[in-house]
Amino acid sequence: MDSQDMTITHFAIIQRAKQEALDAMPDMPKQSNVEAWDSYIAELESLDDFEIAHESAGWDWCIYYHRAMELCQAVPSAVLHEAESEYNDCGGFGGDDVGLYEHATHLAHLIVSQAIREAVEECRNELIELANDKLEQIEQS
Repeated sequence: MDSQDMTITHFAIIQRAKQEALDAMPDMPKQSNVEAWDSYIAELESLDDFEIAHESAGWDWCIYYHRAMELCQAVPSAVLHEAESEYNDCGGFGGDDVGLYEHATHLAHLIVSQAIREAVEECRNELIELANDKLEQIEQS
């Protein structure tokens, strides 16, 4: 996604995270039978939201210093404090040599990763509910 000219807002972060989550979801079954939908549910349940976030969080908003600073300023203070807390719990990155801009890139990455994990969980739950509804329809017919 080319987002160089996009204004970073908390809403934009959430929307972009939702798109990452959708992109990570398995394709819906092409056949309408119990086995296909059971397999689909199992595939959804096996998704690792941490792995998906790790693979998907290398956004330009995290890797460029000025964009990371914008991202940190765009989120509610509770989100920023949560990322700072997670950063500190991990022992920081790079020791005492980390400057403001480097610190912002780490926080931005943590913020984005959390948004992606939440989006994956939400999307997965919605798709599991949809798949279970489809299974009920199949079993009733």
